[in-house]
Order: sequence, then C-alpha cells, then structure tokens
Amino acid sequence: MKTLLSAWRPLAACLILGGGLVFTGPRAWADTQSPSPYETGSRAFSAGHYDDALKAFLEARTQGFSSPKLDYNLGVTYYKLARYAEARKAFLASARNPDMAPLAHYNLGLVALKQEKRPEARAWFERTLEESDNPKLRTLASSMLDQMDAEVHPAPPPRWSGFISGSAGFDSNVTLVSDSETIVSSDKNDQFFDFFAYGKARFAADAPRSNNLEASLYILKYMKLSDFDTSSARLGGSLERKWGSWQTNSGLHYLNTRLNNQGYTQSGVFSLRGRRKLHDNHLLGLRYEYSYIDDLDRRFAFLQGWRQKAEAESTWVLGGKRLRISYQLELNDRQDIDATRFISFSPTRHRFRLRGEFRLDSLAEAAIDLRYRYSRYNDPTELADGSHLTRRESRYQVILSLTQNLRRKRAFTTEYRYIHNTSNFRIYDYNQHLLTLNLAWPW
Repeated sequence: MKTLLSAWRPLAACLILGGGLVFTGPRAWADTQSPSPYETGSRAFSAGHYDDALKAFLEARTQGFSSPKLDYNLGVTYYKLARYAEARKAFLASARNPDMAPLAHYNLGLVALKQEKRPEARAWFERTLEESDNPKLRTLASSMLDQMDAEVHPAPPPRWSGFISGSAGFDSNVTLVSDSETIVSSDKNDQFFDFFAYGKARFAADAPRSNNLEASLYILKYMKLSDFDTSSARLGGSLERKWGSWQTNSGLHYLNTRLNNQGYTQSGVFSLRGRRKLHDNHLLGLRYEYSYIDDLDRRFAFLQGWRQKAEAESTWVLGGKRLRISYQLELNDRQDIDATRFISFSPTRHRFRLRGEFRLDSLAEAAIDLRYRYSRYNDPTELADGSHLTRRESRYQVILSLTQNLRRKRAFTTEYRYIHNTSNFRIYDYNQHLLTLNLAWPW
C-alpha cells in the first residue's frame, strides 16, 4: 500500500524544483569578474550538488550578503539534505518578507510533514491558501490538504485484485531446481514458455487491515525436454494488519507441485511478514516462513521434512533509484536417503542479495540483481568407497533486466540471467544462461 508520504514527494519536488531556487540578478554582487558565492551556490543546487550549494550559500552569508531570498534558498537546500530543523529555521526567516511569506509558509508545511507534525503542517497549508493569490501555489496547498484528509478517511482497497504474466525464453542448460536441492542438470539447451496467474479476494477490508483469500498457478513447459516441465498450484489465506509503525501480513497456504504431469511434492506453508519505514526514504522488511514438505512420489521421499526461512531486507528509495540489500537464513531437516548409504539433502543456507533499480524515463526502468548463496549440508554423505564428506556449495547469480511500462499498468520485461554453481561434489557443478521475454498485466 502506498503511504501518504510517498504521494507527497512529487508535490514537494514540484515546488522545490519548479518553484525552485529564487535567484537574484547576476550582478547582485559588485564583483563581476568571477561568480559570487551566491551564484556558485545557485549553480551547484541546479546541478544537484546540495552539499556544495549549502557551503556556498553559507559563505555568502559570512561575506555579508543577507536577503529573504538567501534564507529561502538555504531552507530549500537544507530540505534537500534532510536537515529539517535547519530548513524550518531558514523558511521562518524568509517568511518575514511579505512577498516571500506564502511560498515560505507552504514549505514550512512540507517540513512539518517530514517531522511528523501533521496539525502544524495543516495550519501552514491553510495559511498559504489565505495569503497567496498565486494559482499554482494555491493548488499545491489545496492538494496537500486533500491528501491529508484522505489519510484520515482512506479509500477502501479493491475487493478483487491480481495479475497474470506469460514468458518465453531460452535456457542454455535446463536444470531442475527444487526448494531444497539441485536434482539434475541436463547439460542440454531448450526453449521454454511459462505462465503465472495470481488472484486475491479481500473480505472485511479497510485501509489498514483486510482478510484475504489467495490463489496462484504456475506452469513451465519446455519444447523438447518435457521431463523438466513443472506446474504448481497454491491456495490459502492471509491477514493484513497494522501494528504501530509495522504493516504485517500472516498467511497459511497449501502448495502442490508436479513434474511432467506426475506428483512431486506438496507442502503446508505458514508465513509472517512485517514492513515499516525507518526514515523518509528507508524501509525495513522482515519475513519468516515455515514449511512442512511431503512427497507425492516415493522417488522424492528424501525431500520430506521441514524448512524454515528468515529474511531481513533494507530498501532505500531516492528519486528514480531504489537499492535493496537482503540476507536470508534457511534451515532444513529432511528425511535424506539412508538405504545402502547415507546421503544428506538437508542444507543450512545463507543467501545475500543486492538489487539496484534505476528509472530511465517515465516509462522505462532497468535493474541489476546480484545474488550469492552458500550451502552446507547438515550431515556428511557416505561416499562409494565408504569415506564421508560434507557437501558444500556456492551459487552465484547475475540478473539484468529492462522493463517498459505500458498502458493500464502492463509491463514488458527483457531479462538475462547467469547462474554459476560450484560444489565439492562435482556432479552438482553447472553453469546456466537464461534469456526471458515477459509480459505482465494486472486485473
């Protein structure tokens, strides 16, 4: 769910960048041979170098330049640097000038929002409406008041929602990978198609909470290597709640997976997720998942058992850029294989992920995703000669994607993925290249 704060950012940027720095004439200083500190600060701000702009504006003040415009520009610069207490002080100084007062009062409202002082913010926006005869400024102030009212009485979420997506691609080394294990690598390439559909029905829903029924279906088909065809169906429910500053989601689902139209595994999954804002542009997400996995074919009895995952993710958002860093711990206790010899299929895994997303223009964005996973199996495997060796693996992934956003929130994505898996058991070494074209649309 988008927060009100995220909706405020474009309006803030519209004023601070569009209403912008208030420049004095280029000859406000006597020195015409080189740029004044004030002019240097204005140019640095326009280039997005806010630390340099602040330094130059403060130097201008030190050299005796004083004006409401300088106070205002200092306020805008402090705001860009997230130094809101100093921004407030500068805007208050600028507001002493009657001509600057309406604009400064609007900016004081934005500062109050950043400081979580909503009654004060409302008062500044209302004062802007009373004082200003500028249509643009009045529209901005009115919009901010409307959005604050919408936060108090938010619109209910849609009763039904979901999306479907379809992909076509090429796989250089078709590899069957279950939640626990690389089962087999074919050492063959093939073309594939996949389809995914997800739907959610909300009951007793309002803005901060809802009770949900959820279902999804995934189908993967290869042109030649049908032994690797996969399908899975998931059905369950979840509860969304607001607990203080945390938005939480707890769910219980049933998952059934088939290989080449034959039974593979089924599992019951309990999940708990929480998400909160740490700072204006910084989000923290936590997730825990417990699964009990049962085989649907005795050939895969070694996968029977439980799996736990715990993950922490930190996300920073700045303009058209997003950076995500996460760590996941996975614990397994499977049945393993203990017939003529013992083979462990119960790994402890550590996964690290770094993802950067970059907006190229209003309709296109690119992403780079780097992942590393280290696995150590809980018990030594008995080798054919009677000796024992504990299995260890490292898996590296690089994912590059380009997304073009279409009408009605549809999106077309081109993705390249490279996987390199190394193991002290050579049969589990493999390299893989995948190229995928995907079209997704919500409903």
